[in-house]
Amino acid sequence: MGRPNRFVIIARDGDEELVCHCPNPGRILEFAIPGTPLILEERLPGEKAESRLPRPGQAKTNWTAVAVRYHGAVVPLAPGRMNKVAGKLVLPGFFPSGTTLKAEYPVGNSRFDFLGTEPSGPRHLIEVKTCSLVEEGLAMFPDAPSLRASRHLEELAELAEEGYASHVLFMVAHGRPLRLAPNIHTDPLFSSTLARVADKVDLRAALTECDEEGWVRLLDPALPIDLSSASLAEEDRGSYLVVLELAEAHRIEVGALGSLDFAPGWYVYSGSAQRGLSSRLARHQRKVRKGRHWHFDYLTPYSGKIEGFPIVSRVNRECELAAALGAIGGRPVPGFGSSDCGCGSHLFWFAGPPIRDRAFVEMLLRARMGDLAQGSHPLAPRPYSPSI
Repeated sequence: MGRPNRFVIIARDGDEELVCHCPNPGRILEFAIPGTPLILEERLPGEKAESRLPRPGQAKTNWTAVAVRYHGAVVPLAPGRMNKVAGKLVLPGFFPSGTTLKAEYPVGNSRFDFLGTEPSGPRHLIEVKTCSLVEEGLAMFPDAPSLRASRHLEELAELAEEGYASHVLFMVAHGRPLRLAPNIHTDPLFSSTLARVADKVDLRAALTECDEEGWVRLLDPALPIDLSSASLAEEDRGSYLVVLELAEAHRIEVGALGSLDFAPGWYVYSGSAQRGLSSRLARHQRKVRKGRHWHFDYLTPYSGKIEGFPIVSRVNRECELAAALGAIGGRPVPGFGSSDCGCGSHLFWFAGPPIRDRAFVEMLLRARMGDLAQGSHPLAPRPYSPSI
Protein backbone atom coordinates (compact mmCIF):
# COMPACT_ATOMS: atom_id res chain seq x y z
CA MET A 1 0.00 0.00 0.00
CA GLY A 2 1.22 3.49 -0.84
CA ARG A 3 -0.15 6.94 -0.04
CA PRO A 4 1.00 9.67 -2.46
CA ASN A 5 -1.17 12.27 -0.71
CA ARG A 6 -3.63 12.36 2.17
CA PHE A 7 -6.68 11.75 -0.04
CA VAL A 8 -5.31 8.86 -2.14
CA ILE A 9 -4.18 5.33 -1.29
CA ILE A 10 -2.55 2.98 -3.82
CA ALA A 11 -3.63 -0.59 -3.11
CA ARG A 12 -2.55 -3.86 -4.68
CA ASP A 13 -4.79 -6.81 -5.41
CA GLY A 14 -2.33 -9.40 -6.65
CA ASP A 15 -0.65 -7.78 -9.65
CA GLU A 16 -3.41 -5.20 -10.07
CA GLU A 17 -2.94 -1.63 -8.82
CA LEU A 18 -6.01 0.15 -7.48
CA VAL A 19 -6.20 3.88 -6.87
CA CYS A 20 -8.48 4.49 -3.90
CA HIS A 21 -9.97 7.50 -2.20
CA CYS A 22 -8.87 7.84 1.43
CA PRO A 23 -11.66 9.45 3.49
CA ASN A 24 -9.38 9.90 6.52
CA PRO A 25 -7.14 12.97 5.94
CA GLY A 26 -5.00 12.33 9.04
CA ARG A 27 -1.45 10.96 9.08
CA ILE A 28 -2.53 7.39 9.98
CA LEU A 29 1.18 6.49 10.16
CA GLU A 30 0.51 3.08 11.67
CA PHE A 31 -1.81 2.12 8.80
CA ALA A 32 -0.09 3.70 5.77
CA ILE A 33 2.61 1.03 5.61
CA PRO A 34 3.12 -1.45 2.75
CA GLY A 35 1.42 -4.75 3.51
CA THR A 36 -1.41 -3.34 5.63
CA PRO A 37 -4.63 -5.17 4.61
CA LEU A 38 -7.35 -2.87 3.30
CA ILE A 39 -11.10 -3.21 2.99
CA LEU A 40 -12.26 -1.48 -0.20
CA GLU A 41 -15.65 -0.38 -1.40
CA GLU A 42 -16.27 -0.01 -5.12
CA ARG A 43 -17.55 3.44 -5.95
CA LEU A 44 -18.86 2.64 -9.45
CA PRO A 45 -19.99 -1.01 -9.58
CA GLY A 46 -19.20 -2.77 -12.82
CA GLU A 47 -16.60 -0.27 -14.02
CA LYS A 48 -12.88 -0.90 -13.95
CA ALA A 49 -10.92 1.13 -11.40
CA GLU A 50 -8.43 3.72 -12.59
CA SER A 51 -4.91 2.29 -12.93
CA ARG A 52 -3.21 5.66 -12.43
CA LEU A 53 -3.57 8.70 -10.23
CA PRO A 54 -6.45 10.92 -11.34
CA ARG A 55 -5.40 14.19 -12.92
CA PRO A 56 -7.23 17.47 -12.23
CA GLY A 57 -10.58 17.38 -13.97
CA GLN A 58 -10.77 13.58 -14.11
CA ALA A 59 -13.52 11.57 -12.47
CA LYS A 60 -13.10 10.44 -8.90
CA THR A 61 -11.42 7.12 -8.19
CA ASN A 62 -13.60 4.03 -8.41
CA TRP A 63 -12.63 2.70 -4.99
CA THR A 64 -12.79 3.93 -1.42
CA ALA A 65 -10.59 2.53 1.35
CA VAL A 66 -13.28 2.23 4.01
CA ALA A 67 -11.22 0.34 6.62
CA VAL A 68 -7.93 -1.36 7.44
CA ARG A 69 -7.19 -4.54 9.35
CA TYR A 70 -4.84 -3.75 12.21
CA HIS A 71 -3.82 -5.95 15.16
CA GLY A 72 -6.78 -8.24 14.55
CA ALA A 73 -9.31 -5.38 14.42
CA VAL A 74 -11.21 -3.72 11.61
CA VAL A 75 -10.53 0.03 11.81
CA PRO A 76 -12.97 2.30 9.93
CA LEU A 77 -11.35 5.10 7.91
CA ALA A 78 -14.45 7.18 7.14
CA PRO A 79 -15.11 9.84 9.83
CA GLY A 80 -18.44 10.75 8.22
CA ARG A 81 -19.74 7.26 8.79
CA MET A 82 -18.59 7.32 12.40
CA ASN A 83 -20.70 10.46 12.83
CA LYS A 84 -23.73 8.40 11.81
CA VAL A 85 -22.72 5.70 14.29
CA ALA A 86 -22.54 8.36 17.00
CA GLY A 87 -26.02 9.57 16.08
CA LYS A 88 -27.44 6.04 16.22
CA LEU A 89 -25.58 4.39 19.12
CA VAL A 90 -24.19 7.03 21.46
CA LEU A 91 -26.09 10.30 21.39
CA PRO A 92 -29.56 8.78 22.07
CA GLY A 93 -28.24 7.70 25.46
CA PHE A 94 -27.16 11.24 26.28
CA PHE A 95 -30.57 12.84 25.87
CA PRO A 96 -34.00 12.32 27.43
CA SER A 97 -36.90 11.05 25.39
CA GLY A 98 -38.36 13.68 23.14
CA THR A 99 -35.01 15.12 22.15
CA THR A 100 -34.45 15.37 18.41
CA LEU A 101 -31.11 15.39 16.60
CA LYS A 102 -30.41 17.35 13.45
CA ALA A 103 -27.19 16.64 11.55
CA GLU A 104 -24.91 19.25 9.97
CA TYR A 105 -26.29 22.26 11.80
CA PRO A 106 -24.89 25.69 10.76
CA VAL A 107 -24.08 28.36 13.33
CA GLY A 108 -22.39 31.52 12.09
CA ASN A 109 -19.58 30.56 9.72
CA SER A 110 -19.30 27.00 11.03
CA ARG A 111 -21.26 23.80 10.70
CA PHE A 112 -21.50 21.43 13.67
CA ASP A 113 -22.15 17.73 13.43
CA PHE A 114 -25.40 17.73 15.44
CA LEU A 115 -27.95 20.00 17.05
CA GLY A 116 -29.95 18.40 19.84
CA THR A 117 -33.23 20.02 20.84
CA GLU A 118 -35.77 19.09 23.51
CA PRO A 119 -39.16 20.47 24.55
CA SER A 120 -37.57 22.37 27.43
CA GLY A 121 -33.96 23.11 28.24
CA PRO A 122 -30.97 24.37 26.26
CA ARG A 123 -30.10 23.58 22.68
CA HIS A 124 -27.19 21.16 22.40
CA LEU A 125 -24.36 21.55 19.87
CA ILE A 126 -22.35 18.37 19.41
CA GLU A 127 -19.10 18.02 17.49
CA VAL A 128 -17.94 14.45 16.81
CA LYS A 129 -14.25 13.59 16.41
CA THR A 130 -13.16 10.16 15.18
CA CYS A 131 -10.05 8.78 16.88
CA SER A 132 -8.13 5.98 15.13
CA LEU A 133 -4.77 6.26 16.94
CA VAL A 134 -4.75 3.66 19.72
CA GLU A 135 -1.48 2.27 21.07
CA GLU A 136 -0.05 1.27 24.46
CA GLY A 137 -3.53 1.23 26.00
CA LEU A 138 -4.09 4.87 25.09
CA ALA A 139 -6.22 6.61 22.47
CA MET A 140 -4.95 9.98 21.23
CA PHE A 141 -6.53 12.67 19.06
CA PRO A 142 -5.64 14.13 16.60
CA ASP A 143 -2.95 12.20 14.73
CA ALA A 144 -2.06 15.29 12.67
CA PRO A 145 -2.25 19.06 13.32
CA SER A 146 -5.82 20.31 12.94
CA LEU A 147 -6.48 24.04 13.12
CA ARG A 148 -10.09 23.27 12.26
CA ALA A 149 -10.48 21.10 15.37
CA SER A 150 -8.98 23.82 17.59
CA ARG A 151 -11.25 26.42 16.02
CA HIS A 152 -14.29 24.26 16.75
CA LEU A 153 -13.31 24.08 20.41
CA GLU A 154 -13.01 27.87 20.62
CA GLU A 155 -16.36 28.35 18.92
CA LEU A 156 -18.12 25.82 21.14
CA ALA A 157 -16.77 27.58 24.24
CA GLU A 158 -18.05 30.94 22.94
CA LEU A 159 -21.45 29.45 22.08
CA ALA A 160 -21.68 27.94 25.56
CA GLU A 161 -21.49 31.47 26.95
CA GLU A 162 -24.36 32.42 24.63
CA GLY A 163 -26.63 29.75 26.10
CA TYR A 164 -25.93 26.62 24.06
CA ALA A 165 -24.94 23.37 25.76
CA SER A 166 -21.69 22.55 23.93
CA HIS A 167 -20.26 19.05 23.62
CA VAL A 168 -17.40 17.20 21.96
CA LEU A 169 -17.74 13.45 21.51
CA PHE A 170 -14.62 11.46 20.62
CA MET A 171 -15.48 8.21 18.83
CA VAL A 172 -12.62 5.76 19.38
CA ALA A 173 -12.72 3.33 16.48
CA HIS A 174 -10.86 0.26 17.76
CA GLY A 175 -8.60 -1.30 20.35
CA ARG A 176 -9.02 -1.58 24.11
CA PRO A 177 -7.69 1.75 25.44
CA LEU A 178 -8.11 2.61 29.10
CA ARG A 179 -8.47 6.33 28.37
CA LEU A 180 -8.27 9.02 25.70
CA ALA A 181 -5.84 11.95 25.78
CA PRO A 182 -5.09 14.89 23.48
CA ASN A 183 -2.12 14.27 21.19
CA ILE A 184 0.47 16.67 22.62
CA HIS A 185 3.08 15.46 20.11
CA THR A 186 1.27 16.24 16.88
CA ASP A 187 -1.00 19.12 17.93
CA PRO A 188 0.00 20.99 21.10
CA LEU A 189 -2.41 23.83 20.22
CA PHE A 190 -5.40 21.49 20.21
CA SER A 191 -4.19 19.89 23.45
CA SER A 192 -3.88 23.17 25.36
CA THR A 193 -7.14 24.48 23.89
CA LEU A 194 -9.01 21.34 24.92
CA ALA A 195 -7.85 21.71 28.51
CA ARG A 196 -8.67 25.43 28.53
CA VAL A 197 -12.30 24.99 27.38
CA ALA A 198 -13.05 21.89 29.45
CA ASP A 199 -15.00 23.93 32.01
CA LYS A 200 -17.34 25.23 29.28
CA VAL A 201 -17.49 22.33 26.81
CA ASP A 202 -18.68 18.90 27.89
CA LEU A 203 -16.08 16.32 26.79
CA ARG A 204 -17.01 12.69 26.23
CA ALA A 205 -15.45 9.64 24.62
CA ALA A 206 -17.00 6.38 23.46
CA LEU A 207 -15.28 3.14 22.44
CA THR A 208 -16.58 1.09 19.50
CA GLU A 209 -15.58 -1.91 17.45
CA CYS A 210 -16.36 -2.78 13.84
CA ASP A 211 -16.74 -6.25 12.28
CA GLU A 212 -15.88 -7.48 8.79
CA GLU A 213 -19.37 -6.71 7.50
CA GLY A 214 -19.22 -3.10 8.66
CA TRP A 215 -21.48 -3.46 11.69
CA VAL A 216 -20.40 -1.33 14.65
CA ARG A 217 -20.89 -2.20 18.31
CA LEU A 218 -20.68 0.20 21.25
CA LEU A 219 -18.27 -1.16 23.86
CA ASP A 220 -17.95 1.72 26.30
CA PRO A 221 -20.09 4.88 26.15
CA ALA A 222 -18.03 6.60 28.88
CA LEU A 223 -14.34 6.11 28.15
CA PRO A 224 -12.32 8.31 30.56
CA ILE A 225 -10.65 11.43 29.15
CA ASP A 226 -7.22 12.45 30.49
CA LEU A 227 -6.16 16.11 30.19
CA SER A 228 -3.18 15.89 32.53
CA SER A 229 -0.63 16.13 29.70
CA ALA A 230 -1.94 19.43 28.30
CA SER A 231 0.36 21.52 30.49
CA LEU A 232 3.32 19.52 29.18
CA ALA A 233 2.44 20.53 25.62
CA GLU A 234 2.74 24.19 26.61
CA GLU A 235 6.23 23.60 28.07
CA ASP A 236 7.49 22.78 24.55
CA ARG A 237 10.22 20.39 25.65
CA GLY A 238 11.24 16.82 24.95
CA SER A 239 13.11 14.71 22.42
CA TYR A 240 12.75 14.28 18.69
CA LEU A 241 13.59 12.29 15.59
CA VAL A 242 14.41 13.96 12.27
CA VAL A 243 14.26 12.01 9.01
CA LEU A 244 15.98 13.17 5.81
CA GLU A 245 16.95 11.65 2.48
CA LEU A 246 20.20 11.99 0.56
CA ALA A 247 19.52 11.24 -3.09
CA GLU A 248 23.20 10.75 -3.88
CA ALA A 249 26.51 10.17 -2.13
CA HIS A 250 28.31 13.12 -0.52
CA ARG A 251 31.57 13.79 1.29
CA ILE A 252 30.70 16.41 3.90
CA GLU A 253 32.85 18.34 6.35
CA VAL A 254 31.19 17.88 9.77
CA GLY A 255 32.83 20.21 12.30
CA ALA A 256 35.40 18.50 14.51
CA LEU A 257 34.52 15.11 13.00
CA GLY A 258 36.20 16.14 9.75
CA SER A 259 35.21 14.83 6.31
CA LEU A 260 32.65 12.02 6.38
CA ASP A 261 31.28 9.94 3.52
CA PHE A 262 27.49 9.69 3.39
CA ALA A 263 25.92 7.02 1.19
CA PRO A 264 22.60 7.62 -0.60
CA GLY A 265 19.62 6.66 1.52
CA TRP A 266 17.62 7.80 4.51
CA TYR A 267 19.07 9.15 7.75
CA VAL A 268 17.39 9.48 11.15
CA TYR A 269 18.81 11.77 13.83
CA SER A 270 17.82 11.69 17.51
CA GLY A 271 18.08 14.83 19.63
CA SER A 272 16.44 16.71 22.48
CA ALA A 273 15.53 20.23 23.56
CA GLN A 274 14.71 21.02 27.16
CA ARG A 275 13.09 24.23 25.96
CA GLY A 276 12.04 25.43 22.54
CA LEU A 277 11.40 21.96 21.10
CA SER A 278 9.29 23.29 18.23
CA SER A 279 11.92 25.93 17.38
CA ARG A 280 14.68 23.33 17.34
CA LEU A 281 12.77 21.13 14.92
CA ALA A 282 11.96 24.12 12.73
CA ARG A 283 15.67 24.98 12.59
CA HIS A 284 16.63 21.45 11.55
CA GLN A 285 14.10 21.57 8.74
CA ARG A 286 15.31 24.96 7.41
CA LYS A 287 18.59 23.51 6.05
CA VAL A 288 20.89 25.85 7.99
CA ARG A 289 23.87 27.05 5.94
CA LYS A 290 25.32 29.67 8.29
CA GLY A 291 25.94 29.68 12.02
CA ARG A 292 26.13 25.90 12.20
CA HIS A 293 26.10 24.58 15.74
CA TRP A 294 24.97 20.94 15.75
CA HIS A 295 26.48 18.18 13.63
CA PHE A 296 23.10 17.84 11.96
CA ASP A 297 23.39 21.40 10.62
CA TYR A 298 26.19 20.24 8.30
CA LEU A 299 24.04 17.52 6.76
CA THR A 300 20.72 19.26 6.04
CA PRO A 301 21.84 21.48 3.09
CA TYR A 302 22.47 18.33 1.04
CA SER A 303 19.07 16.75 1.67
CA GLY A 304 15.68 16.90 0.04
CA LYS A 305 12.61 16.81 2.25
CA ILE A 306 13.24 16.84 6.00
CA GLU A 307 10.56 15.69 8.45
CA GLY A 308 10.60 16.12 12.21
CA PHE A 309 8.81 13.99 14.82
CA PRO A 310 8.57 15.59 18.28
CA ILE A 311 8.29 13.42 21.39
CA VAL A 312 7.05 15.75 24.12
CA SER A 313 8.35 14.78 27.55
CA ARG A 314 10.04 16.12 30.66
CA VAL A 315 12.55 13.28 30.30
CA ASN A 316 15.46 13.45 27.84
CA ARG A 317 15.17 10.28 25.76
CA GLU A 318 17.53 11.07 22.88
CA CYS A 319 20.02 8.35 23.89
CA GLU A 320 17.23 5.79 24.28
CA LEU A 321 15.96 6.76 20.84
CA ALA A 322 19.44 6.35 19.37
CA ALA A 323 19.71 2.87 20.84
CA ALA A 324 16.26 2.00 19.48
CA LEU A 325 17.25 3.16 15.98
CA GLY A 326 20.20 0.82 16.06
CA ALA A 327 18.03 -2.02 17.36
CA ILE A 328 15.65 -1.79 14.37
CA GLY A 329 18.47 -2.01 11.84
CA GLY A 330 19.82 1.52 11.50
CA ARG A 331 23.52 1.74 10.60
CA PRO A 332 25.26 4.31 12.83
CA VAL A 333 27.45 7.14 11.55
CA PRO A 334 30.27 6.96 14.15
CA GLY A 335 30.49 9.93 16.52
CA PHE A 336 27.73 11.94 14.82
CA GLY A 337 25.70 13.97 17.32
CA SER A 338 27.05 12.10 20.35
CA SER A 339 30.06 14.15 21.44
CA ASP A 340 28.38 15.04 24.75
CA CYS A 341 27.26 11.54 25.75
CA GLY A 342 28.51 7.96 25.75
CA CYS A 343 26.58 6.84 22.65
CA GLY A 344 28.41 5.70 19.54
CA SER A 345 26.15 7.83 17.34
CA HIS A 346 22.86 9.69 17.18
CA LEU A 347 22.58 9.43 13.37
CA PHE A 348 21.54 6.21 11.62
CA TRP A 349 21.34 5.22 7.95
CA PHE A 350 18.45 3.24 6.47
CA ALA A 351 18.18 1.93 2.92
CA GLY A 352 14.48 2.83 2.60
CA PRO A 353 12.16 5.48 4.05
CA PRO A 354 11.79 4.72 7.77
CA ILE A 355 8.30 6.16 7.88
CA ARG A 356 7.22 3.27 5.64
CA ASP A 357 8.83 0.73 7.98
CA ARG A 358 6.57 -0.80 10.63
CA ALA A 359 9.39 -1.26 13.15
CA PHE A 360 10.23 2.46 13.00
CA VAL A 361 6.60 3.58 13.29
CA GLU A 362 5.97 1.26 16.23
CA MET A 363 9.10 2.54 17.96
CA LEU A 364 7.98 6.15 17.44
CA LEU A 365 4.50 5.48 18.79
CA ARG A 366 5.86 3.64 21.83
CA ALA A 367 8.12 6.60 22.58
CA ARG A 368 5.26 9.05 22.24
CA MET A 369 2.57 7.15 24.10
CA GLY A 370 4.35 4.93 26.61
CA ASP A 371 4.91 7.51 29.36
CA LEU A 372 1.43 8.99 29.02
CA ALA A 373 -0.22 5.56 29.09
CA GLN A 374 1.52 4.67 32.35
CA GLY A 375 1.28 7.99 34.18
CA SER A 376 -2.24 9.20 33.49
CA HIS A 377 -4.72 10.87 35.82
CA PRO A 378 -8.04 10.50 34.01
CA LEU A 379 -11.07 12.67 34.47
CA ALA A 380 -13.79 10.78 36.28
CA PRO A 381 -16.19 9.58 33.55
CA ARG A 382 -19.68 11.01 33.71
CA PRO A 383 -22.46 8.43 33.99
CA TYR A 384 -24.08 7.27 30.77
CA SER A 385 -27.53 8.73 31.27
CA PRO A 386 -29.86 11.37 29.80
CA SER A 387 -28.34 14.10 31.94
CA ILE A 388 -26.09 15.86 29.49
